[in-house]
Amino acid sequence: MIAEIHATHSIWILEDHEVFAKQIRRLISNEEDLTCPHHFNNAADFFDRLKYSNDRPDLLLLDLGLPRRDGLQVLTDIRVILPDVKVLILTASDDRDKVYRAICNGASGYILKTADPDEILSGIRDVINGTSALSGTIAKMILEGFSRYGPVKHIEPLTTREEEVLRFLVKGLIKKEIADELSISQHTVDMHLRSVYRKLHVRSQTEAVSTALRQGLV
Repeated sequence: MIAEIHATHSIWILEDHEVFAKQIRRLISNEEDLTCPHHFNNAADFFDRLKYSNDRPDLLLLDLGLPRRDGLQVLTDIRVILPDVKVLILTASDDRDKVYRAICNGASGYILKTADPDEILSGIRDVINGTSALSGTIAKMILEGFSRYGPVKHIEPLTTREEEVLRFLVKGLIKKEIADELSISQHTVDMHLRSVYRKLHVRSQTEAVSTALRQGLV
C-alpha cells in the first residue's frame, strides 16, 4: 500500500517577541501540511537569509512592530523582492491606518495576536489557498471605514487602461510592477493614476483602493 503524500507549505516568521514566535512555530510544526523552518527576530537577518540562500517561504508571518525598521516598510520591500510570496500580518496593532496601509501594500491578510490558535491556522491556510484572512475586529473596521464615505456616487467612467492600472493597484503592486505587467513606463503609470485619482475624487492610493472596492470597480 502506497502512503498518501501531503504537500507541505513552508511558513517563515518575522517576529521580535521570542516567546510568541516559539508558540506560533510550535503551533505550525504540529500540522501535517505546514512546516516552519525559520524564525527571524529582525528584518536584517531575514533579508540576509534571502540574499545568501535560494530558500524561500510559501508564506511569511510578519509582525509590524519590529525593532529598528518599520514593519510596513519591510512589507513594501518584500513585495518587490518576493512578489510571489504571500504575506500574512500577525501583529498586536489594530491601528486603522496601519491596517489600511498593510492591505493596500500587498498583505494577503491581517490577524491580531489575540486570535485563538485555530483562527491563526485557518488564516494561514486561507492565504495559502489564495483567499484573504482577517480578524473579526479588523474586518469590521474595514467595513466601517468604507461606510464613512457615505452612499456610492456616480463617477466618470475609467478607460480600459485606467481600470487595468487600478486593478493592479488593488492587488498591492507598486508602480514599477504595474509598469512591468502592462509593458509601459512608470511615467505612463503615473499619468494613468493621476487620471484615476481625479475621476474617483481621491488623493491617495489608499483612498483609490478603498473607493474601488466599495464601488465594485475591480
